[in-house]
Parts: sequence; C-alpha cells; structure tokens
Amino acid sequence: MIVSCCLTAFVYPVVVQWTWNGGWLTQLGYTDFAGSGIVHMVGGVCGLVGAQFLGPRIGRFDPATPKEEFAPHNVGLVCLGTIILWFGW
Repeated sequence: MIVSCCLTAFVYPVVVQWTWNGGWLTQLGYTDFAGSGIVHMVGGVCGLVGAQFLGPRIGRFDPATPKEEFAPHNVGLVCLGTIILWFGW
C-alpha cells in the first residue's frame, strides 16, 4: 500500500508529464495511445525494481533443495488470478 501511494503521488505524475501536454517525449516524436504506454512502463519498471529488491526465493537455486518444494505454479491460484483479472477488466 505504501509503494502504491508513493508511486501514484510522486512517480506517476512526473512520468505522465513527460508525455502528455507537450512533454519532452512528445517533442521527440513519441505518441502514447490512450496512456497505455506510460501506464505499462511505470508498472513494469516498478515490478522490475520490486523483483530486484526482493531477490529470488530462499533456497530456489540451491542444488540441495528438492525440486518438488518449488513447484512453478499453483493451479488454484492461477485460476483465481485469471478470474480476478477478467472481472477487473
């Protein structure tokens, strides 16, 4: 919640100004269709920074850890996430 509040209060308005209302990216010829480029760029960079900050799961790349302990996904959570995504869309 803290990251989301800081992102929407400080980071997103600055990045939006780069493109909308004649910002420097617009002056360089960048055209953003309905704001999707800016929204996904900010979200992607935030996700990348978060993944770098957290790092890999403990024991994920340890050869002594059994592979069954780190299953690639949970079918129930994947289905739930898909339903939530569809509902939100």
